[in-house]
Amino acid sequence: MNPALKIVVGALMIVLGVYSSVTFWNELLTLVQAGVGPLLVLIGAFIVWLESDELKMRRQQKQEGRKGFEQFARDNEEEQTEPDVEGHACSECGKSFDTERGLNIHKAQKHK
Repeated sequence: MNPALKIVVGALMIVLGVYSSVTFWNELLTLVQAGVGPLLVLIGAFIVWLESDELKMRRQQKQEGRKGFEQFARDNEEEQTEPDVEGHACSECGKSFDTERGLNIHKAQKHK
């Protein structure tokens, strides 16, 4: 069926439904009023659920950011206390690297 024809049929059904309800106006108004309360409860619960989930995600991101900074500070502290030697050994697995940059890349990829 053509979409435009479906729209016309749907609009006609709406008009006929409203026209036939005019004689039952009080009942229609009561039905609408009775539906508003539960609808508000559902919408409110949905909003609370969405916002609490958003708040939880923000807290997790904040904690992950804090952990990242603390790990960065520890890594820098270790680098300053280690003597400058020809080979750079990983303190966690013992693997040796020619450069400090290589060691840092290794730590970021393998021990994060």
